[in-house]
Amino acid sequence: MGGSAIFPGPVVKITSGLDTLGYITNFNTLVVTNPCLYNTVQGAVYADNNGDCVYDSGDVYLYPPPVNMTENLSSSVGTTGYCTEWTSVGSGQYTFQVQQSWMVNYTVFLPSYYAFIFPLASCFSTSYTFTTLPQTGVDFPLQCTNNVDVQCYALSPATVRLDRSFYMQPYVSNTGCDSESGTLTLVLDSRVVYNPALSTYPADTVHGDTLIWNYYNLTNLTNGAYWNSFFSDINLTPDTTVVVGDTLCFSGYTNIPAADIDPMNNSFAFCLPVVYSYDPNIKQVTPKGTGPQGYIPGGHDTLTYNLQFQNTGTAPAINISVIDTLDSHINASSLRILGASFNMTPVWLAPGIVQFNFNNINLPDSGSNFAASFGDVRFKVALNTGLAAGTQIKNTGYIYFDANPAVVTNTVLNTIEPTTNINPVIKTPAVKVYPNPATDNITVENLANGQISILNLDGQTVFTQSITNNKTTIDISGLPGGVYILKTVNDAGNSTTKFIKY
Repeated sequence: MGGSAIFPGPVVKITSGLDTLGYITNFNTLVVTNPCLYNTVQGAVYADNNGDCVYDSGDVYLYPPPVNMTENLSSSVGTTGYCTEWTSVGSGQYTFQVQQSWMVNYTVFLPSYYAFIFPLASCFSTSYTFTTLPQTGVDFPLQCTNNVDVQCYALSPATVRLDRSFYMQPYVSNTGCDSESGTLTLVLDSRVVYNPALSTYPADTVHGDTLIWNYYNLTNLTNGAYWNSFFSDINLTPDTTVVVGDTLCFSGYTNIPAADIDPMNNSFAFCLPVVYSYDPNIKQVTPKGTGPQGYIPGGHDTLTYNLQFQNTGTAPAINISVIDTLDSHINASSLRILGASFNMTPVWLAPGIVQFNFNNINLPDSGSNFAASFGDVRFKVALNTGLAAGTQIKNTGYIYFDANPAVVTNTVLNTIEPTTNINPVIKTPAVKVYPNPATDNITVENLANGQISILNLDGQTVFTQSITNNKTTIDISGLPGGVYILKTVNDAGNSTTKFIKY
């Protein structure tokens, strides 16, 4: 007899041969003779490039599809541990064999961090729950932010201690869906010593104070390339000429793909103060703004937050979580993770409250391994539109080391600067500088009757010239490779911009 059978009441007489064994009343028991009946769930995960919620021409499968499944079984049927389930994955398509006999429901879902990588679209859901089998077409159409957006940053300690080496993690990311390969370059301060033997990911090429890494095939469509980023990880030590109060400066850049939608985020430059004792758990914001209020222009629409933590205890931290509550003047759905120093899983605890979980990080304590005791997470957010002058945007981080109470960071503050102009402003064309990066020459447009200065990152002027034409070409072939600041001055005002010399 297959399937299941019901023995109804109220009275059942059970006999064996000629002997009566007894009477049982109200006997109503479910007998499952085949507890391992199966059925299937099938679907696909793909980049829905035309946004029509259907896999068709121009769309691209994710491989392997990052789909998980949980099943809710009836609690009255006992153990089903001997039932075997399996998963099959192909080029973006998946099949789950699901135990059907005692199923109540099941849920098919993507890892939570995919909602942070791919913008939510009208047809995108992070999970589906069903009560019947089989199911086909359980698809996850994902939206790409853009085709290519290569970004370049450096995770580093906010300060450098005079008596210790430290780690720095220059990295490059592609938040788009087209694959990109290239190089990542870091130019060191001349007063630090690069220690390749102590570096987790040493440079592929070294030219004096310039370190170069090769990266390959960065794309949002590669499952397992965490945040689609290439991370270096190098060990540096201040040399004997450095004293407390000095500042060490670094710059970096990546080659810019022709299709990159934002070539202005392909370089970075920053300086680190040298200290002896300091609080290592800090929050930083870019742009920092001016003055104690952190004034930023009313037209500025994004902020980048970096939260750094350090294990200053006496044993490794097994798990670390960071909770960040976004200001009400921030569009929470705009949050995009730019990078983290270790594998990390983000989750939304509530609208506007995000938690970054560093599970099994085993971060060494600062006493046993100071240089390796740091961690970071960096993300970008968009401000709400139409913020009034004087609006304040605050942010504070809360860091949990295992079961210890939260370590609360400093609060960073930005303020929309007041409008001081009463008369109408006549806009002049913005000064353009191209190509960027450049090798031999740069062209400057929209600066008639003005002056150009080129400064290195130490603030030294390395070139100056008066301009009388609307378009001027400048020879930069003699400048060393690196990041430079181009400063322009004319009757329309002053402006500064960065460019990269290969």
